[in-house]
Amino acid sequence: MGLLNFLLKLFRIKPGFNGTPEMFLAMVMEFQSRNNKEFVVHEVLQWGDVMQKMMKVDLSPYTSFADLMQNGVPDYTMVKKVRGKFDEIHQRIDLKKAIYGENVDLGDDDVMKSNDEGAVFARRFVKDMSKYVDFPEEEKKKIDKIDD
Repeated sequence: MGLLNFLLKLFRIKPGFNGTPEMFLAMVMEFQSRNNKEFVVHEVLQWGDVMQKMMKVDLSPYTSFADLMQNGVPDYTMVKKVRGKFDEIHQRIDLKKAIYGENVDLGDDDVMKSNDEGAVFARRFVKDMSKYVDFPEEEKKKIDKIDD
């Protein structure tokens, strides 16, 4: 579960962002782009607000997320690593399904069922995020089933 361990290190135990403000900006922009392929400034600002409610973020020397967005340059270093990990996991999942069929037990690659520390953290993180983000109805049903 390399990706989830990477995210755990990034956010520490008490959710807090352990990167630069420019990395945080890139991460927020990535979330917004996954939610809506069209770049929308007010959505990025909303995502930044949500992420700051969920974790401690040191934006200094910027005075606010809006200041960071206006004057900062996104650093996609971390986002590229996360994308690479996601691609790796999806390839493993696709391979397992190709070999064993669509209903294969994905083991630790199934974040929704794994008891791995990273998977538990990821489920709780998404559950917390659902307080602030309107997910599509199908996703809401899955999130509602996550244990607290």
